[in-house]
Amino acid sequence: MTILEILKPIHIIAGGLTLLSGVIAMSSKKGQNIHRLAGKIFFWAMTITTTLGLNAGIFKPELRIFVPIAIISFYQVASGYRILFIKNLHKDQKPELVDWILTIGMLITSFVFVFLGVLNLSKDLFYAIVLFSFSTIGLYCCGLDLYHYIQKPKNKYYWLFIHIFRMSHAFIAALTAFLVNNSALFQFLPQVLLLIIPIAVGQPLITLTIWSYNRKMNKIKSTEE
Repeated sequence: MTILEILKPIHIIAGGLTLLSGVIAMSSKKGQNIHRLAGKIFFWAMTITTTLGLNAGIFKPELRIFVPIAIISFYQVASGYRILFIKNLHKDQKPELVDWILTIGMLITSFVFVFLGVLNLSKDLFYAIVLFSFSTIGLYCCGLDLYHYIQKPKNKYYWLFIHIFRMSHAFIAALTAFLVNNSALFQFLPQVLLLIIPIAVGQPLITLTIWSYNRKMNKIKSTEE
């Protein structure tokens, strides 16, 4: 029995907890105890899942598709969690060393994914699409983070929108990994759709949620003036 086979039950349990806690966190009211508890479980379960997924992708070439998914997923959940600790960048709070390491590390990794995507265009189009898709998300998030580290955010609720976006995208990545890993259950769908459906459905919902919160915050701001 290999180490991956030994760790597989842990991966499955952590993956199940990720999806369950993610649903609870997203469906519960922000700030409530249940939301915070589910969010913490989601963070740690996601960390375990992405770590094991990364190991599987590294040691099993046929599972290499999970390497970019695992790395981008971890950055989303890690930066989405860390933003709660740097809520006051608009008040001259400075990002900590861990924030710089996460962001710069992800920026470099995203460029590597783009390079690998170009190399695999003629060899493995599906893998190239995965690399381009997840590197695009990584580059966007890193660019936004670096901008906030250097230039003070003008919107004091910036952290809330980043938190919602990152945690939601981490959930989408986890769901995508689940669908791709269990593609045998969805043989009636082309495999590429298993990548597209979660983000195609999830992104409009994320955008609508952020817009709704932004509208609510603007109303609060107008009453305070």
